[in-house]
Amino acid sequence: MQSSRGVSAICLIGSICLIFVASVDLHGQSNARQMLVTVLDDDGSPVGGLGPTDFVIREDGNAREVLSVGPAGAGRQIALLVDTSEAATGALFDFRNGLKTFVDGMSEGNEISLITFGGPPRILVKSTTSAVRLADGIEDLFALPGQAAYMLDALDQTLEGFARREVPRPLIVVLTTEGIDYSNRSAHLVLERIDESAAAVYTLSLRVDRNAFATSRVISALELRNQEIERELVLARGPGNSGGRHRDLLVSLAIGRAMQEIVGELRNQYLVVYSRPDSLIPPEEITVNVEQQSLTARGTPLRPE
Repeated sequence: MQSSRGVSAICLIGSICLIFVASVDLHGQSNARQMLVTVLDDDGSPVGGLGPTDFVIREDGNAREVLSVGPAGAGRQIALLVDTSEAATGALFDFRNGLKTFVDGMSEGNEISLITFGGPPRILVKSTTSAVRLADGIEDLFALPGQAAYMLDALDQTLEGFARREVPRPLIVVLTTEGIDYSNRSAHLVLERIDESAAAVYTLSLRVDRNAFATSRVISALELRNQEIERELVLARGPGNSGGRHRDLLVSLAIGRAMQEIVGELRNQYLVVYSRPDSLIPPEEITVNVEQQSLTARGTPLRPE
């Protein structure tokens, strides 16, 4: 199977050994490009032990030579976006546990921030490598009565922050509910931001009865439906277009396991280096496949420095 993304996408820098090898290749061959690749089996488990002959990279349908394959390593800039609207009231305990699981697995060697979007987006913990600071921030997560979610606004502002800081390896993980969303940003704008930022986006959406929660704003049925369409469009396309993944969860107890699976994917990704011929026009589509038909690959190309 295959995954595609525009040329503005980005992947993660590999281990120290791999950086040295890749840097030699890149200096020796100016047309070398890199891609972060996730490979899963039929059970959704990460697959290890693959080499250059196992991958097929295509740009606009044209096969490219795979030069090297190695572990992706750390060095990521990660934003954890958490729904703290009234709709998340019953899920906050499991949200906290899932976030702790993620931080335990990903804090080493990575910078992580914690951002809430119950009401206008707010940075609860600035980007840090400190697991202690993140744990304290997670304990401070509470749902806000009468507040709707602003997920699209949170995504847009986070992506804008990545762009201003010229973050080289951005990653966003979103924990949200299906409650009411009052975001001002459109799905089209947010999806454009995702492509331009080169961030991989992972989303977990918990089903709730949106009509069971009151908010401080009166909203018509038509406006509510339009907001629902915008939200679902971002959840449907954002993760898939960026090399990430979206999952719908029926119960909050499933959050911990889902977050552990994301950690497993991220810790087992490949850094694939391939060759691109000289061209004045960048490719519109880059895809990655693995030779074994039973395996699924998703790729996020690294923007050249």
